[in-house]
Amino acid sequence: MDKLNEKLKNIKLLAMDVDGTLTDKGVYYSVDGLALKKFSVHDGMGISLLNQSNIETMIISSDDTEIPVKRAEKLKITHKVVAARRKSVEITKILLTSDIKFQEVAYIGDDINDIEAMEMCGFSACPSDATDEVKKVVDFVSDFPSGNGAVRQICEIILKAQEKPITLIY
Repeated sequence: MDKLNEKLKNIKLLAMDVDGTLTDKGVYYSVDGLALKKFSVHDGMGISLLNQSNIETMIISSDDTEIPVKRAEKLKITHKVVAARRKSVEITKILLTSDIKFQEVAYIGDDINDIEAMEMCGFSACPSDATDEVKKVVDFVSDFPSGNGAVRQICEIILKAQEKPITLIY
């Protein structure tokens, strides 16, 4: 855990995949073709705690709908990238316009299209139900599945490593 805490102490940005990380991997469709996705309020609170501690957040999704953008806006997520084909390229673009370095980025994702970005970042994690290929390359496998507390756990371990509060300050 000491090695993990060393990586987490300098995190300035948490980049998050959406489908299968912030959501439960399900997509609900109405007969009219309306798509809906389920997000965890616990994960949302974790993101709010990062915001409170001035740790930037980012969603990065291959989805090209407004669903992840709407959720990101509600949570005041700093960077919103949708329709991403190569997530590593999108993270690089964001970092070129900031003072954040790759080793100061934590990334959480669940599938093979996240691996390239994970390998570039200073810390990587995945939900407990991520693919085996992802589990082999990450620094940390959450105790919780996608869309059900994995992101919250990552937020809390970052905050604890940085000795920042895991409660809201009003």
